[in-house]
Amino acid sequence: MIITPTEHDAPYESSGPTELLIKEARQKARRRRLTAGVVLLAVVVVVVLLVVVGGGRTSPKKATTGDLAKTVTSAPPTCLRSQLHVAFVGLQFGGLGHTGTLIQSTNVSGKACSLTGYPRVTGVSASGVQRIFKDTVDGYLGGISYNSSSKVKLPVVTLRARHGIASSMEETVLHQTCPSFTSYVVSLPHVTRGTYTFHPSRPDQYCFQPEVHPFVPGSTGSLNEVG
Repeated sequence: MIITPTEHDAPYESSGPTELLIKEARQKARRRRLTAGVVLLAVVVVVVLLVVVGGGRTSPKKATTGDLAKTVTSAPPTCLRSQLHVAFVGLQFGGLGHTGTLIQSTNVSGKACSLTGYPRVTGVSASGVQRIFKDTVDGYLGGISYNSSSKVKLPVVTLRARHGIASSMEETVLHQTCPSFTSYVVSLPHVTRGTYTFHPSRPDQYCFQPEVHPFVPGSTGSLNEVG
């Protein structure tokens, strides 16, 4: 027996191409979504890598810069009284009736330390009259020689372990009428309990216009500042 297609079978044969088009359209849509997802994932991975690599490059630079700054700018801590031997050294006679005495601070400890600023110097007469020496950058015999048009920055003097020296020059002028000094009281700047009393062998007639200069490196009480 031969079965002949009826009118009811025709619709099924005609719908085949439509279904294929729909399936193809769906597959293309899935491929587009998949491609977009892959591109998005790649972008995210690239951004994460850039952040990680960039952070790895900048962090060491900051640490190195900070360490270098500390190495270059930091000074040893201020000297303790126990680290220092302080002496009131000799008389240095200059012209025009000037004389000067050196305040020498020597580091006798095993650790470096620093001094900066003016020592406070007070001349005391036999009757108890006191004269506080004036802080001046430089004078006839010592101090910091500088260009008057520039601002002077007082040096921070590093005293190396064992035998490092900082010195300050005090100056006075010979005068017969002012009371002579029989002792000197010297206080070191920023040094706790760093006060010392010195007695000259005889009363000092150099008592006029007393002044004191800041601490400088070395034992001469003088420093030439460049610039």
